[in-house]
Amino acid sequence: MGWMDLPLELLELIFQRLCLDDAMNGRATCRSWRKAADAIFSSQLPLMLSLSTSTSSYIKSDSNNFGSLSAPWSNHDSTVFTETWPQGINRTDNRVHSVQGWLMFNIFHYVSDKSQTFSELSFFNPFSRARFKLPKLFLFSGKPDYHQVRVAFNSAPPGSEEFVLAFLCVFSYKTKRVHQTRTYETRLAFIKFKQGSWIELETTETAEIFYDIEVHGDNKLYGLTVKHKTRVVFVFTLRDNHRDDHVVERLVMLNNLECIFPGNFVVNYEFFRRSHQMVMDTSTGELLLVRHDRCASDLNGCYDSICTKGFRVFKLDRSNLRWCEVFDIGNRFLFWDYTKVSLVSAKGLRLAEQFKRGNCIFFCHANTHREQKYPIPDIQDRFRIKEHDMGVFFLADRTISHFSINSSLPFSLLNMWFSPAPWLV
Repeated sequence: MGWMDLPLELLELIFQRLCLDDAMNGRATCRSWRKAADAIFSSQLPLMLSLSTSTSSYIKSDSNNFGSLSAPWSNHDSTVFTETWPQGINRTDNRVHSVQGWLMFNIFHYVSDKSQTFSELSFFNPFSRARFKLPKLFLFSGKPDYHQVRVAFNSAPPGSEEFVLAFLCVFSYKTKRVHQTRTYETRLAFIKFKQGSWIELETTETAEIFYDIEVHGDNKLYGLTVKHKTRVVFVFTLRDNHRDDHVVERLVMLNNLECIFPGNFVVNYEFFRRSHQMVMDTSTGELLLVRHDRCASDLNGCYDSICTKGFRVFKLDRSNLRWCEVFDIGNRFLFWDYTKVSLVSAKGLRLAEQFKRGNCIFFCHANTHREQKYPIPDIQDRFRIKEHDMGVFFLADRTISHFSINSSLPFSLLNMWFSPAPWLV
């Protein structure tokens, strides 16, 4: 019997003991090894994906690699993607989202002769290199001063007929008046893959600026707005037509959580760093609202440092119209980053002893600060990487265990949780 003929159970035991680099290399050997490796990937916690992307032309990444995958809770278990960025994707573009084993890039297209801006969502599987795109979505006329994007999706695999994705874009621009004022607008739309076209959603209140959205598998979309904060939950029914009757409920809550925006509302980089994010348990239909508490920011350059103090979790009680705080989420995990918060069941996962009970929240924030030196040296030397804000928050005793970053990994300004799905093509 050769190595390629070993029973699947034995191969899985072998792959369990391999680091990510060796598992990835072994996966490329033959079909049986690939099947064993994929079984391991599907039974582990999401990994941290650090993209070698830069939000500024002044900040140069350390290499031309696509990025790196790591399990920060296991010391130095990491691997670097040696593949280059997919063709047509700008590595300085930070509008990237992790969608069930795929990366979704939001690419803006400006048509100068019509003065219109469109969005195109491109999906890329970094393992299989498979790709597909969604139809372009018209956003607005002209160019905005600033914009932020939010996406939500159901539990169906990307590219399948059942896949549903909702897209939220909040943008700002200055009016052409003598005394220029800043105006904010929202574009909220969804697409069902089997239908193949975007459908825009509108609320009965035209002044609504949506803050967060979440999709449930029963064709429901939940939305929070800046105006109402957590006092009102909008519920859309995602129909298959373009009629304007998608708003079916407006849940007015009897209690309001701490302000999402303590001061004046501004669409800027800080708006991207949301303090509250919704997540849906697709198995139970339970809608959770997760609040991130952090220490006061030290604005010392183009990015401010993040220091997590803790988290609080609330559940939507639809019968009593209240947000109820949850102190125990059972054998489940929450994975928080600034693109989304995802919920993972511990059932069937291979876990370290400290995580077997679930009831904790993993977080990964990239931190940088800019050192002010005079005279100014080379611009690249002004940027120094600080200790990243990464760790796990245990809800039971409200303690934090921090993770250290592997110094050998490529420089990154964007960390997110990613569940490898190399078998999805």
